[in-house]
Amino acid sequence: MSARLSFGASSNRTVVCIYLLGGNDSNNMIVPLDSPAYNAYARGRGALELARSVLLPVQGTPSATYGFHPNLAGLRDLYNQNAVAVVASVGRVAPDHTISGDAGDHAREMQLSYLPDGYLAIPWAAAESNTVLSLAHGVSLAAPDADTVRHSGLVRAVAAAAAEATLPNTSLGRQLGTVLSALKLGAFRQHAFLVPFAGFETNRDQLSAQAALFGELDDALVEFYRALRDLGLSNGVTIYTDTEFSRTLVPNKLGGTGHAWGGHQLVLGSSTLGGQIYGQFPSLEVGGPDDVAGNGTWAPSTSNAQYAATLAYWYGKTDLADVPQYAASAGAMESRLGFLMN
Repeated sequence: MSARLSFGASSNRTVVCIYLLGGNDSNNMIVPLDSPAYNAYARGRGALELARSVLLPVQGTPSATYGFHPNLAGLRDLYNQNAVAVVASVGRVAPDHTISGDAGDHAREMQLSYLPDGYLAIPWAAAESNTVLSLAHGVSLAAPDADTVRHSGLVRAVAAAAAEATLPNTSLGRQLGTVLSALKLGAFRQHAFLVPFAGFETNRDQLSAQAALFGELDDALVEFYRALRDLGLSNGVTIYTDTEFSRTLVPNKLGGTGHAWGGHQLVLGSSTLGGQIYGQFPSLEVGGPDDVAGNGTWAPSTSNAQYAATLAYWYGKTDLADVPQYAASAGAMESRLGFLMN
């Protein structure tokens, strides 16, 4: 029998998943700045290359520097304040660590729980929850109990409070305003929010589309984190990104990219051991040791089960064996990464 949730040491902890729908091209989210790694990136990126001079430098490892996308300036600053971590090369890993035949398929790679009304939920949180609610703007909430507020009353209260939120008036800002309102109401001991953020299917004109998306992501997350700190909640809330897959380093003829495999994720919060890159960053050499398709499709060095296990363990879950999406990932809890305080 799998272990169940224990609320002793982790009560009041919250996770907020920002799900980048469509498959985020993380090749331009965080870029190595040192040669020869940057030179390999530039050769493969072609028309989608970001010049070294516009990238926002950070120390990724003791011996290597990296650059954030120029529209992620606020998150770069939080990285330098140790509140943001990068988890490198995350993806669904086959048992033999080879690319599976369905890699790049949105429905299979999402590995989310589907709710009856069309909303999505974090699978490991929904599996343990007694309550999964659909809130405003597509946000879903999984929680272990609802003792203090009736479900329908909570949804109405959140909607009313969200209208007064002071986060950016953008799609993502309004969604995070809904999350902030639910947290301020304090109706649950624990929360797990799924926040869908669409637009990352960048088959064409990726440079301009992604610049706008990253700008919206940066503004909303920075203001959300600031609001959590002002409320004294930031130690108990961890925000993280997820997506179906990354995209090819090599662009197509329309200035976009195709579906790929492993990509990088961001983790934000006062409990985050930030200011560093976790996992192994891939070689960005097209046709190199980490390229499984000859077009900049990187084999993941970190399984999404390890990534999920690290977040789930911090939240209070001690086993993923009862979650269908991760049931075959033996040892995920034992091999979890160290980007969160326990």
